[in-house]
Amino acid sequence: MDMMLSSSQKRLLEVLREKGPQPLDTLCELPEFTWAQVLLAVDHLSRSRDISLELVGPREYQVSLTEERT
Repeated sequence: MDMMLSSSQKRLLEVLREKGPQPLDTLCELPEFTWAQVLLAVDHLSRSRDISLELVGPREYQVSLTEERT
């Protein structure tokens, strides 16, 4: 994981640690960030392999911590 995480990346990891896997739409509804900030954080964290995205239905993704992050 990168040493410098944005506040949205830190918050996203915190939510996933506390609540477990979450639908992407639910994460985009976090009141403290815009949907664009959440999507950027998801993009960065998935590229660094801190989280994973899984297609669970038509246009429906679930975000979870990777096994080494749990």
